[in-house]
Amino acid sequence: MQALRISRLAVPELALLVASVLWGASFLATKIGMEYTGPLGFVALRYLMATVVFALVLPRATRGINWTELIAGIVVAATACIAYGAQAYALQTTDTARVAFLSALYVPLVPVLQLLLLRQQASLGIWMGVVLACIGVTIMSGLSPVDLTLDHGDALSIIGAVAIAFEVVILGYFVRRADPLRIAFVMMAATTVLCAIFSVSTHEPVPVASPTLLMVVVVYGIATAYIQFAMSWAQARVDSSRAAMIYALEPVFGGLFGYAVGEVFDLSDVVGALVILAGVIIASLPRHVDKVLRRCASWKAFVLTSGLGEK
Repeated sequence: MQALRISRLAVPELALLVASVLWGASFLATKIGMEYTGPLGFVALRYLMATVVFALVLPRATRGINWTELIAGIVVAATACIAYGAQAYALQTTDTARVAFLSALYVPLVPVLQLLLLRQQASLGIWMGVVLACIGVTIMSGLSPVDLTLDHGDALSIIGAVAIAFEVVILGYFVRRADPLRIAFVMMAATTVLCAIFSVSTHEPVPVASPTLLMVVVVYGIATAYIQFAMSWAQARVDSSRAAMIYALEPVFGGLFGYAVGEVFDLSDVVGALVILAGVIIASLPRHVDKVLRRCASWKAFVLTSGLGEK
């Protein structure tokens, strides 16, 4: 019975893990799609496909939408439009792996935003995981405080990371107060409209009819529908900080997909990926392990302050 309970608790986190794999592949898919259309135009196309798929598979999500779900979906869509639009523009000049790694900087931002905006304190295990994830992303990106050089693509990737952090926190707040599937449907439909409007207003090129573009939009649209379902459904059951740590695997998969098509994947990428993985494992440990960590920290502090640790 206990094993069954643990397995049920793991289902939402497994759903987010699959979403992270698909999310990692999205950078390469976006780069391919932008050979036939503009950045925002491609985001609009794939979210249009995702909206259609979501409505066909989960028709109940399209009915009975209340004002809370409508507002939540539009607000999340605004952050998604900024995030994925910035990433798409960054991919025009920057390697897939680098954009993926820099975009993952949202991971340490999520618990910070939760603390500042919602007064929610993350567990010790999550903070440890955040530190490791941040170190891992820094190693993989090749950035250092001593020699910090950011080009236009890097800046856009970081803007996207900030927007994603807001998306995760806002979504985590609303999915516990309304129907997560309706919020996901509104979010996808609103993202389609917003990105289409910005695409036209910025005079992006009209999409070129191509079998490759059609295939990428259909496959990526289906994947996007699943990602939004997983984020909305699972984040109603998983804390936003813990979810962000699982999302931290995204750059690892993004780098692997980039490597598969010939992008450089050197030692720093491998080391950074392993550090991120360690952070995710620590952050995903059961809460009773977090209590043990806190007790160990308290006992160590007691020993040091009481002089018991002196010889």
